[in-house]
Amino acid sequence: MNKAPELRSIDQLLSLADNGDYLPDLLARIETNNVEMKQFAHDFGTAAKGKITITIDMKLDRHGQMEMAIEDKIVGPKPPKHKAIGWITGDGALTTHNPAQSRMEVRDVGGRRELRTAE
Repeated sequence: MNKAPELRSIDQLLSLADNGDYLPDLLARIETNNVEMKQFAHDFGTAAKGKITITIDMKLDRHGQMEMAIEDKIVGPKPPKHKAIGWITGDGALTTHNPAQSRMEVRDVGGRRELRTAE
């Protein structure tokens, strides 16, 4: 008696979906995301993060037939957040100057200026 072939790897299970069309489509979308991550790392000069989530819902009937519903989510890198710095004043307003530091007033005192070179 011939033993039925057993599916032992995740790619074998994924290749069953959509009559074999799902796995090549998934791999193509992963490769597209990889290219986007490479471009992101180049453009922003930083590491690119991504995530692939595959969910397989399984249902077994009383006759031993396994039904699988596969969902995936591929998330690429997110652009860096735009950052700014400000300080809170005593009455709650936002300012670009640190209120805890005194400010130096710079003024022109007039007169003639000379540039000297070191001898």
